[in-house]
Amino acid sequence: MPYLKIQTNLPIGKKSRQTILRNASSLVARELEKPEELVMVALQDDTTMLFAGSDDPVAFLELKSVGLPGRKTRKLSQALCTLIDEHLGITKERVYVKFIDVNRGMWGWKGDTF
Repeated sequence: MPYLKIQTNLPIGKKSRQTILRNASSLVARELEKPEELVMVALQDDTTMLFAGSDDPVAFLELKSVGLPGRKTRKLSQALCTLIDEHLGITKERVYVKFIDVNRGMWGWKGDTF
């Protein structure tokens, strides 16, 4: 049930896109201790974005999950910022990460909820 959305103003080629998606999926599964079969990752590149008055490379990440523990967000932020830096060259100072803990009854799957 974890869902990670990555938005950036950089254009990303098809091969790089798949690499980022795969690495992000395994990172989220590992850090949240959830089966990767339940992890969904989206990548929205070449998005018009401005941060601190500049259109230099930037990224916004949003991680939603049922039972997302607040005690893990600092480590997740570090791991996700490292991922973005390694794959896109965007420094952590130009990355925001939003964490959302979703109530089980508010997350649907297979015609039911968690």
